[in-house]
Amino acid sequence: MRIGPRAGELVVALLAVATLVAGAALIGRARAMVDRSLYISELGAQYMLSAPLFQVGFCLVVVGILLVAVVVRDQRTTLPVLRRWAPAASLVVAAALFAVAAAVPCSPGCPSLLADGAEWRDLVHIAAAVLAFVAGCVAMLQFATASDRWVARLSIVGGLVVGVVAAIGGIISLARGNTDVGSTLEYVAAGLGVVWMLAMVVVHAIPHVAPARPRAAAGGGGLPRGAAVGLAPDAAKD
Repeated sequence: MRIGPRAGELVVALLAVATLVAGAALIGRARAMVDRSLYISELGAQYMLSAPLFQVGFCLVVVGILLVAVVVRDQRTTLPVLRRWAPAASLVVAAALFAVAAAVPCSPGCPSLLADGAEWRDLVHIAAAVLAFVAGCVAMLQFATASDRWVARLSIVGGLVVGVVAAIGGIISLARGNTDVGSTLEYVAAGLGVVWMLAMVVVHAIPHVAPARPRAAAGGGGLPRGAAVGLAPDAAKD
């Protein structure tokens, strides 16, 4: 039995949703194993009891991000600088960096780079995680030119909020400030990122009905590339 392009795309979308939800659930379960406030990275730190479960959940999230990139692979942006590469490329970079962070867990306690006990693995882990968040925010902002107002607003707000919240949490961590506040902000930023990806997959997977247009204006009929999530038609020219 042969699976058509549309059916195959729906399968990938369903797998993306399943892996993201399963990964987030496992990370949440790992968090429930610890009775104190801590950053996400510390759940997978060396010698932590929550590390094995967290690593499985984290890897599922990485796979989910890659699947989301496949789902939105045809989307483009019209922003002057960010249109040089596709949002899918930003997601692939984010997934790759998160994979590095997962492969190189931080040392016990996940000390900040300014702490005396920080090791080389802490530098690699923190740098990869921070850059992965940046790549994710870039992907969100690349959808800011979507003609669908809901998608555009969600992407703009999501990208800015995730960036600001993650930055504040990171600054608190480096300053060895209140772990309760800093870790909570990090979980909020990560949660918003997952919700945004789920929303993009759902919006992209749902068929959109094109409004009736004259044949000449339609250019032979059919939706312009990027219409699945409401991106500006001109984005397909890049």
